[in-house]
Amino acid sequence: MSRETGKQDNSRRRFLRSLAVMGGVTAVAAAAGTAGAKPAAAPAPGKTAPKGYRVTPHVAKYYDKARF
Repeated sequence: MSRETGKQDNSRRRFLRSLAVMGGVTAVAAAAGTAGAKPAAAPAPGKTAPKGYRVTPHVAKYYDKARF
């Protein structure tokens, strides 16, 4: 019975070791993949969308209904 337990422990250790190696390989591949990513394209200087608060038609309708 002790021989079978030893074989089982070795296979379990081998499995855990392979998981650790694959985790390292995955981390290296992920880091290498992000290093070659292209930067986002900057928008054209004259064609930017307005930022901030805007009173749209549905917001104006809400304001009209909310008045006393």
